[in-house]
Amino acid sequence: MDFSRPDNARTINRLKVLSELRKGECSRAELSRRLGINKVSIGDMVQGMIEEGIVTEGMKDTSAPGRPGTLVSIYRSAGRAFAFDIRPRSVSVSVSDALGHVLRFERFPRNADARDNLIHAIAKMSAGENARIYGSAVVSTDSDIDASFFPQPVVMIPRAIAEASAEIDKDGSLDGTLFLSWSDTFDAALFRKELIHLPTIAHMKTQRDGECSCGGRGCLEVAASGRALMERTGALSVRDLVRNTGYAAALKEALRPIALALSEAVQATASDAVMITGELSQLPDSAYAHLQSLIASLLPPTRRIEVKRSLSGEKGTREGAAIAALEIFFYRTQLLRRLEAIEDSGSALWI
Repeated sequence: MDFSRPDNARTINRLKVLSELRKGECSRAELSRRLGINKVSIGDMVQGMIEEGIVTEGMKDTSAPGRPGTLVSIYRSAGRAFAFDIRPRSVSVSVSDALGHVLRFERFPRNADARDNLIHAIAKMSAGENARIYGSAVVSTDSDIDASFFPQPVVMIPRAIAEASAEIDKDGSLDGTLFLSWSDTFDAALFRKELIHLPTIAHMKTQRDGECSCGGRGCLEVAASGRALMERTGALSVRDLVRNTGYAAALKEALRPIALALSEAVQATASDAVMITGELSQLPDSAYAHLQSLIASLLPPTRRIEVKRSLSGEKGTREGAAIAALEIFFYRTQLLRRLEAIEDSGSALWI
């Protein structure tokens, strides 16, 4: 992309406006001040987006001195993003608005009817809506799943990336956090200005015994994943592990290999904090206190790591997948971050 070409420059500035409005409503004058773009250009871009139906006008801004300007914001009903969560035993589909708020959600068993149920749910969630569908994000434990019938364009999102996206959307102060997704399997991601997928944490050695699907022995996946705990305890589902107090002892025992893996991972990644996401994240405070204590006992005395619980719980996957789809196909956040990095370095005019 040649930054000097007018068409490209306008596209970049337009994305910057959308990215800023995603944070909340704002006047044209304030957008000009924040983005360093002249007021005339901001006015033209905002007016164009209002006419397209992706930005809407609201009340007057009375917080700033002088003549009040009109607040503008993202029109939430302008577009939709689909999120699909494909698990070994279930399939879910949800549709979200242009700000990533889930509008409709369905879950059904993963059986011979799953594909037909998905197609029916997509049609039902798309019917009667004038809003554009920006794209889909699919979170799946299957590497060979057929994505041809999902609303296009489509992107495959690792579970930890989806769940971390939901948390970051709620709390912007999570830079340096290591996210561990704990459900039927393990997954992980690190947030350092952007999300970095860390799938190998699931296969860190945490005990001597237990053959893993990766070919190794004693992996975290074998020691403490929801699937392993279900086989060990006879629980009917991952949800059952959390909701049935009879499995509390098994979950407490699983915290030791998790602490061992996390203590090594935070040292290797120089993480500042840990957040547990996924279905098994909704453990009581006593379990989190125990995990915090275990990690502290394994780290050097000067190394202190806060362990946090997910704010989204089991909803994090569908919330975060939709947010990730919108970032890729509508807001194009990753592109903006890379452009800003290049602009800051002053090293190139082309990418």
